[in-house]
Amino acid sequence: MMTTIVIADDHELVRESVASLLREVPGFNIVSQCKNGRQLVKFIYRFHPNVAVVDISMPELNGIDAARQIREISPSTRIIALSIYTDEAYIQDMINAGISGYVVKSGAAKDLIEAIRLGSRGKIYFSEEIADTAERIQNNNGKYKKGSSLIKRPLTPREREVLQLIGEGYSSVEIASKLYISETTVKSHRNNLMDKLNVRHIAGLTRQAIQLKLVHVE
Repeated sequence: MMTTIVIADDHELVRESVASLLREVPGFNIVSQCKNGRQLVKFIYRFHPNVAVVDISMPELNGIDAARQIREISPSTRIIALSIYTDEAYIQDMINAGISGYVVKSGAAKDLIEAIRLGSRGKIYFSEEIADTAERIQNNNGKYKKGSSLIKRPLTPREREVLQLIGEGYSSVEIASKLYISETTVKSHRNNLMDKLNVRHIAGLTRQAIQLKLVHVE
């Protein structure tokens, strides 16, 4: 039986490289490539592939929030994070989102194939570079360690989406169009974000989006 796989990464060269690698593996079928998290979620909602290989840092909808949505709309789809990041905060967030594996890009070739195979069988795989960190997080039930910079009033999934788009420079009209909501609703979310994050202007929200790792500055 073929394992259907979708790849999501905002860099075309990375997507093509991963697809080329996986096409050589018997039993793997690459069914789509997506350039951002929002496109990925829409595809999975329609087609429910067996596995999603997901980058963390993607525009419009990051890999962490995309993974959370995928778990809701397609619980049978196994999610494999593929990232350059080895920070504990990213690993924690992805584990909490329900991933089946976390592969560091520096060792992607061998690790990714193994992660997909194990994930397809309901098991979990972590690259050697982060295995100890992942085990510690799992032993702590995925909770953030003391001293974490988590905000005191957690953001809703929709607020996180809006905050990321604000951080990426989209206007209220553009955000409303992307999320299929009214401009008034966007402004309401923006006001709630300012209240929760204790900021008074858009620049402050942008800084918070970067601090919360929803937006990455290269």
